[in-house]
Order: sequence, then structure tokens, then C-alpha cells
Amino acid sequence: MTPRPLSTFLARLIWLCMAPLLLLAVWLTRDSLQEQEARHLREGANLAHNFAGSMDQHLRARINALHMLAVSPLADDERRWPELYAEAQGLRQSFGLHVIFADSERQMLFNTRQPYGARLPRLPDSRGRTAALLALETGQPQVGDIVVSPIDGRPLVAIAVPVLRENRPTRLMLSIFETAQFQPHLDRLALPAGWSIALRDGTGADITRRSAPGFDGSRDVADDHRFVARSELSPWSVLLEIPHHGHDAQLYRAGFALFAALLLATLLGMLGGTLASRRISRQVARLATPDGSAALPSDIAEVDLAQRRLAAAAEARAAAETALRERERMLVAIIANSPSALSLKSPDGHYVLANPNLQRIHHCGEAAIIGKTDFDLYPEQVARAFRANDERVLATRARCSVEEIVPVDGVERIFMSFMFPVLDARGGVDYICRIALDITERKQAERELAAAFEEQKAARLAALNQMEDANAARREVIELNTDLERRVAERTAELAAANADLESFAYAVSHDLRAPLRAMNGFSQALVEDYGAQLQGEAMGYLEQIGIASRKMTELIDGILALSRSTRGDLQRDAIDLSALARRRLDELARAEPARRVAVDVADGLVAHGDARMVEAIMTNLLDNAWKYTGKAAAPAIRVYRGEVAGQQVYCVADNGAGFDMAHAGRLFKPFQRLHRQDEFPGIGIGLATVQRIVRRHGGEIAATGEPGRGATFCFSLPENTPEEKSPWS
Repeated sequence: MTPRPLSTFLARLIWLCMAPLLLLAVWLTRDSLQEQEARHLREGANLAHNFAGSMDQHLRARINALHMLAVSPLADDERRWPELYAEAQGLRQSFGLHVIFADSERQMLFNTRQPYGARLPRLPDSRGRTAALLALETGQPQVGDIVVSPIDGRPLVAIAVPVLRENRPTRLMLSIFETAQFQPHLDRLALPAGWSIALRDGTGADITRRSAPGFDGSRDVADDHRFVARSELSPWSVLLEIPHHGHDAQLYRAGFALFAALLLATLLGMLGGTLASRRISRQVARLATPDGSAALPSDIAEVDLAQRRLAAAAEARAAAETALRERERMLVAIIANSPSALSLKSPDGHYVLANPNLQRIHHCGEAAIIGKTDFDLYPEQVARAFRANDERVLATRARCSVEEIVPVDGVERIFMSFMFPVLDARGGVDYICRIALDITERKQAERELAAAFEEQKAARLAALNQMEDANAARREVIELNTDLERRVAERTAELAAANADLESFAYAVSHDLRAPLRAMNGFSQALVEDYGAQLQGEAMGYLEQIGIASRKMTELIDGILALSRSTRGDLQRDAIDLSALARRRLDELARAEPARRVAVDVADGLVAHGDARMVEAIMTNLLDNAWKYTGKAAAPAIRVYRGEVAGQQVYCVADNGAGFDMAHAGRLFKPFQRLHRQDEFPGIGIGLATVQRIVRRHGGEIAATGEPGRGATFCFSLPENTPEEKSPWS
């Protein structure tokens, strides 16, 4: 068969391909419409989710700002709430926040929309989620639904952050937004013409919306053209709707234009094919080359083969590029989050990569490290050691590990460095990679473990050397234990007898001594009542002295009983608010003597640990003494505060009363010893002795300083440690 020129086949194919090309035009038009439809849907879903994410960032920034106020100690002290209000006003200036501070009953305590101290209502309820209620219930920050302002009737939304104390919500910090504040966010959004987007609360109500005039979502939008993105921090959602009328018209116009273009191209190709056949013949041979035309018809075997090869090569290249980008992304994440200091250097020692850990060591960014050498970043001795290790890798072209000492913030740290070469296609070294892990703590632990092991070996050797004396030592220990048990039993018996004697003494004082005193006092009163008119001169005075003496004896008995009880019973250790205890006792003394005006200064936050009953006795005796001995002062004052002696915390009660001479301070804490006359300051001298016994039973000490006419100060310690530990006054 005589071969025909390619132009003959081209002419036939052009006329025969008219129908298939028209079908191809229809199919391509339909495919293009579907692709545009899918692209619009993806664009709508992405817009909705991106806007929801931006709203979450907006809310998160304000939640963090409110949390700063919630953890402030100013929220715990009502007297400092004006300072807290000023800080809230500062947040309003910085973030545009209006802040409400409310209690657990949702009563507003202040609102930055109103002056501090203005009367404010309770927080209103919304139709959906109420941020305040949820924050109180869950103890977590909450974002609420639309609520109408009780002050000016505007629609608002709220963010509530609980004020947590001991993991329990006690108050609330709220930020109030007008819904109109979110409209600029929608207005800045690049939204195609005719599309609608709305930010909705948990009830489905619109917080803000952007849509064309006359838009009706139920009428203009199909279900598959409606996208909802949920907020991660709130019950809110973003609703994006693509109306079908504008969308369909756009697709139809694009499809018609594409179909017309394809049809026109087909007709032009058919008409111009005959004229271009010779040119096509010349181009066929060029299709297999990289610069071959890809627009030639595919019905020719050579063209079809070339096109398949080009398509396969393009797909392979695209897949390789995708895999390369993914691999690059993973490597960047690994480098950035590696716990080691990772670096790449060129063979001549210049840095080309430094991960964040290495940047933190040098307190600078990567740009300040790139291009420098170890001699620019480290002392010369360290840099020389680094360079020697690099040259070792360059020479061997093998990986190695070495311990390196590196100065970090003026402290030498030990790093385990893993080094390996990055080779090029010809086997040459392109880069040197170093992965350095800080093992300072591990090396220290190893040294301590080795030292402990050596000590253990020495101890075992000593034990082996002493095994000959073990039996004798064992017998001696048994004998000592036997003797100790006997002595403990004897001591226990003595203690039991002493306690029994103390109980008997307390019973005798309480019953046997009180009975004759009551009888003596009763008979003297009866004598006065029955024969008082017959008694002359000193006889009546004698009877009065008998009554006074019997009452004095009763007071002494009460003091002895109080002293004996002060150190009896089980000792409990609880946290005790000394500030509240002192204020309560001083209030009782003031009510008992309303005519007296005493300046009282009790420090806040005085908390001690001890037996509540005994500690109350300490404070009662010390405060009663201070009240009594300031009775003759011109401007009496009593102060309760915290001090420090020898590094240990003490609690002090000071007054500006009668005071005492330090030469007689040793008598202060002895029972029934007094430094003032009875007619000056009445008493029996048992209170301070009781205080000293209680303090010492708690493992503490009490000391006093004073000056006649200038007051006295009593300081005592109540350590939390065991009583066996030495006190600061030992």
C-alpha cells in the first residue's frame, strides 16, 4: 500500500471529528459547571469555618483578659474593689471591653458602663445559654447568648469568667459586647456578591448578619448550599448561605460561554484544519520533545503517545512535589519541636540552620545565628572542641557521638551531641548535622549514684569486718532493750501515779477546799445579817476582811484549776484565725467598759496552728492583761501583729500601759507572782503562767519586754513542727 501523507488523514479526521468534538464540548461544559459548583461549595465551607475560627480567637483574647482580673487578689477585698474597677477600666481602654463584676447571686457589684458605686440590677437571663449561670455551675469560662441590657435595652452578649477560690466559684467577671460590635468583622470579610453570612447564638438568633437586601434564606437557598460552622469556645455558630438564583445564573453564563468557546474552537479547527495540515505534519515529530506542542489533535498515534508521556510525567512531577512538600512540613515540625539543640553547618563551619532550642541557648533568633561560626558564638576553647568534632565527621563521613561542655547563661552544661554528615549525590559532605541533648542533670545523678555506690561498698566492707562482734553486739542490744523496757514501764507507772495525784489535787481544790470557804463566807454573811447591829468598831471590819479573804481564796483556787487544766487533754493542731479571735475578745472588753476609748490595731491574716481551746486561752489572757494595764494610760492603745525572732514567726500583743521593770521579768510567768500592787491592778498572778505552759506544750516559747510607764510587749511562737524541735529562744 502506498503511504499517504499525514495531511490526508488530517483532512479526513477533521471532517469525521466534528460530531465527537461537539459531544466533547457538551461534556466539558457539564464538567466545568460541576467543578465550579464544587469550588463554590468548598469556598463557602472554608469561609464559614475560617470566620468561626477568627471569632474564637476574638473571644479567647477577651476571656484571657477577664481571667487576669479574676485571679487578682483585689477581687477578695471589698475595700479594694475601686482599684479593681480601675483595672477593669484599663482593660476597656486596651481591649474595648465593658466589664461587670458580680457576686454568686448574679448581683452586679460594678459595671464599667456606670460610675463605681452606682446602684445596679441583677444580671438578666437570656433565652438560651446564660454565661453567668454556666460559669458558676461549671467553674469554667462561658460565652452566653443574646441578652437585652437592663440599663439601656440594647442587645448584648456576655463572656463570664468565674472568680475561683479554693476551686470554688465565688464571684464573676463578665464582659459585655453589643452585638453591633461584630458587624465590622463581617463587613471586612471578602464575600462574593449575593452570598449571605450570619453569626448566631445558641438559640439560633442572629448576633449580626451580612446579606443582600430582600434576602430570604428559606426561599433563596438550597439545603446543600447552606454551611454551618460551630464555635469551639461558645454555643455560637456561623451560617453561610449561597442563594441559588445568583449562583445558578452565574454557572449558566459560565457554562454557555464555555460551550460557545468550545463550539467556536471546533468549527474554526474544522475550517482551518485543511490549511494547517502541512504545519501539523511538521509538528508531529516535535511532540516527543519537551517543547512539543500539547494542543495538537490526539487521534494521531504519535501525538497520543506523546500526550500520554507528557501527562504521566506531569502527574509524577505533581505527586513528587506534593510528597516533597509534605516531607518538608514534617521535617520542619520535628526540628521546631525537638527537645534537643539541633543545627546544620556547612563544611567550613558556618551555621545554615538553628532550631528554637539552640536559639534559646543563645537568646537570639535564627537570623542572628545563620552565617556565623562557633568562634562567633562560643569561647575559643569550646569553639575549637566543636571544630575538632566537625572535622572528625568530615574525615570519617560517619556518624559519631561525643560529650561536649557548653557554657549556658554563665553555667557549664554537659551535652550529648550526636553528629552525622549530610552527603550529596556524589558522596561529598554538604552539611554537618549536630543534635545536642542536655544531660547535665543525668550526669550529676550518675555521679551521685556512683558516690552512693562507693559509700555502700565501704559500709558493706565495714559490716563484714564487724561481723565477728555481731553476736556480742546483739546480746548487748537485747540486754539494753530489756533494761529500757523496764525503765519505760517504771516511768509509765510514775507518770500514771503523778497524773492520779494531779487528778486528786484538782478534785480536792475543786471540792474539799471550796466547801469550807463557802461555809466560812456564808457564816460571816449570816453573822453580819443577824448580829450586825450589835457589832461595834473593829468587829465589823474583821467580818469584811473575812469575806474579802474568802473571795480571794476562791479566785486563787480558780487560778490553780485553770493552770492545771492548761496542759491537760489531747493536743489538736488546727488552723486558727488569731486576727478574728483578737478582734472578738477586744469587742467583748469594749462592750463591758463602754466608757473606755482604746485604740486597737489588729493585723489581718494572722493564722496560727494549734489547739483552738488552748490558743483562745492564750489570746484571752494576753488581751485581758493589755486592757487592764492600759487603764491609767492617757491615750491607751493595744496592738496585735506578727513579728520574727531568730528566723521564726511569732505573734505579739503590745500595749502602752503600766509596763514593768525588765529586772523583774523572770517573775512574770511564775504562778501567783505579781509586779504591781493589788490596789493598783487587781489579779491573782496566774494568767501568764497559764499562757507559758500552753505555749510550751505547743513546742513554742513566750518572751516579754517592757518599761515602766511605757507599756509591755508579749511575743509567742506556735511552730507547726513537733514540740521536740528547738524553739528560737532555746
